[in-house]
This record gives sequence, structure tokens and C-alpha cells, in this order.
Amino acid sequence: MLLGLAPGCFGYTSGAKHLSYVADSLLIVGGGAAIAVDQTTKTAPCEGTGCPTYTSSIGGLLVAGVMLATAGLIGIVFTATRPETKSTSR
Repeated sequence: MLLGLAPGCFGYTSGAKHLSYVADSLLIVGGGAAIAVDQTTKTAPCEGTGCPTYTSSIGGLLVAGVMLATAGLIGIVFTATRPETKSTSR
């Protein structure tokens, strides 16, 4: 999770903020892709009395996708709220 929030920590200069927004956007897109893959590749759940065990409707890819997308959104908020530093030219 800390790695996912790292792009928000680099938003101190204008160029770093742009790079941070790109990285956060990639986290959101990656999370959305993981959620989409999880939802489209689900197998039909076992129904009836002959089912051996309970099968959860929440898969690992869904959890990973939500974590990635959330990290991207938090990173964008951190980047947007950080003030830009001015470069000192001598």
C-alpha cells in the first residue's frame, strides 16, 4: 500500500507533479482493469445441496483492483493539495 501512495509524495515541483498525476492515473487504470478482469472471468457459483464448500463472490483480483484504484485516488488528492516549490535560480 505504501508503494501505491508513493507517487503522491513527489509532487513538489511542476514536473514532478505532472509525473505524479500520470503515475496515479496508471494506478487507477490498472485497478479498473483488474476489477474488469475479475468480473468477466468469474465462473458460475455452485448452487444446491451438492456444493462441497462456500465460494465467495469477492475474488482476489477484485480486492487488488480496489486497492490500486484507491491508492491512485489518494495519490491524486495528496498531489493536488501539496504546494509547488519554486526553483531557486542563482
